[in-house]
Amino acid sequence: MTSVIPAGSGRRLSLTGRTAIELVSAAEGGYGVTVRRVTIPPETGHDEAGQAGPAAQAGRAGARGPHRHEGCEEVIVILAGTGEFVTGDGVSPVGPGDVVVVSPGQPHRTRNTGSADLVSLCFFPVPDLAAVSTEQPGPAR
Repeated sequence: MTSVIPAGSGRRLSLTGRTAIELVSAAEGGYGVTVRRVTIPPETGHDEAGQAGPAAQAGRAGARGPHRHEGCEEVIVILAGTGEFVTGDGVSPVGPGDVVVVSPGQPHRTRNTGSADLVSLCFFPVPDLAAVSTEQPGPAR
C-alpha cells in the first residue's frame, strides 16, 4: 500500500541530545522500514556574558554518545546546518545535501558544530529501530 505522510505527522520521541520525529515505522503505520527526522541543537556552551547556549536553554543539554545499529545500515541525509560525522575511522564534515551511509554495527555519532540546528532525515531498513540500536561507551564529544 502506498502512503503519503503529511508534513507535521509522526511520533515525537524523547531522545538524549536531540529531538526526533518518527515518521514511518512498525509503530507508525505498520511499515517495514523506519524514517526519522532528527534535529540536533547547537552544542551547549556559554557566551562571553555567561549565558547558556541554545541547547541548554531548550532543556536538551547533553550530547548523545556513540551508538550502533546491529544488522542494518543507516542512511542519513543532511537537510540543514553543519556538523561532523564521527566514527572510529575518523571525522567528516557534513552539511546540507550530504548523504552518509553507515555500515551495520559501526559505532558512530553526529555532532552539531554550527550555530543553528543540524537537521537530518535518517532511514533504516527495519521496522523497529530500538530493537537493533545500542548505545556505546565513549565520550559524547
